[in-house]
Amino acid sequence: RWPWWLRKNLQLFETQLVRHGIMLIGPSGGGKTAVFNTLRLALNETTGAPHRIVSLNPKAMRATELFGVTDELTGEWETGVFAAIWERINSPEQAAKNVTWMICDGPVDTMWIESLNTVLDDNRLLTLANGDRFAMADSSKIMFEAIDLRNASPATVS
Repeated sequence: RWPWWLRKNLQLFETQLVRHGIMLIGPSGGGKTAVFNTLRLALNETTGAPHRIVSLNPKAMRATELFGVTDELTGEWETGVFAAIWERINSPEQAAKNVTWMICDGPVDTMWIESLNTVLDDNRLLTLANGDRFAMADSSKIMFEAIDLRNASPATVS
């Protein structure tokens, strides 16, 4: 009765074994979130390693709020929401305790997705405008949950 559901969970499982950046694309209500949650719960049970999801909608804020910006008045760097979460989940302490999937849930937009190209390529490195660089821990994955990839460049998708 649910062969497609099992197949989607198996596909995500196999993909997350070999990829650190994963995109689930499909219509709203199509089961993307449920697939993430089902696989996470199954991996919690079968691996003994706590898998957790940190989810945010990057379109809910400007790119400077996501990644950070230098304050024009003080010249001080203000870390963005995505950058702060990324630094925390990829810290040695967190990486040793949890397998973390950071899910960007919402439309893919060139205004923010291009900033993640070095995270998605083999460098696995978030580089901020102030020069700070944060490596992706082996226990982390970045995942995207979107309706389509209409605004993503070929570099981002590959």
